[in-house]
Order: sequence, then C-alpha cells, then structure tokens
Amino acid sequence: MENNIEFIYQILNEVLPNNVFYSLSIKDKIELPVIVYQELKKRNKIYADDSYLLKESTIQITLITKDKSINLEKSLESKLTANDIEFSMINEFYLLDSGLYRIYEIKMEELRYEQ
Repeated sequence: MENNIEFIYQILNEVLPNNVFYSLSIKDKIELPVIVYQELKKRNKIYADDSYLLKESTIQITLITKDKSINLEKSLESKLTANDIEFSMINEFYLLDSGLYRIYEIKMEELRYEQ
C-alpha cells in the first residue's frame, strides 16, 4: 500500500497536473498556480506491547495563485472530498511579490502494518 504522502500527491496532481511540489520555496522561479504540500508532523497515537499500532500525520497543502481563483479552490476541495479526505482551510493571505496563498490542513492515520 502507498503511504499518505504518495496518495496525497496523486490526488493533488489530478487538480493541477505537473504543478504540484513537495515543500517548495516560493523564491524558486515557478509558474503560478501551484500546489505545495508537506508533512508537518507524524506522531504515534496508539500503542500495544511497547510498539505503536497507529500513527497520525498532519499534512499542509498550500494553493498558490496570482489572484483569487474560486474555481480552482472548489476543484481542490471537491477532489479531497471525493477521496474521503477531511480538510480544514486554516488560512488565506496575499503577498504582493508571490500571490494568494490558501492553506489547508489534513490529518491522516497510518496503521503500522500499512507502512
């Protein structure tokens, strides 16, 4: 079975093919719009016999556009929902030099034997 990061990449790449990057610095020369994703933390959640059984990952997804793009936001959110991924939109801000950032957070669980 694929891990959560690979699974998320495949979903995001369906929204913006070939414009999805892992933990990209915006200082790099990129063509907008892009989606940037990264795993923020991964922690053990349930233990048995001094070993973990379940891990919880927190993944951040950032949609970066030149201007507000409601259609692209809806496309991303619909794709996450269609794949049974619960998300929270945690922030949105505009930087004059690099565009509009819309930030989502998702939490995913991995069973020990799936990794």
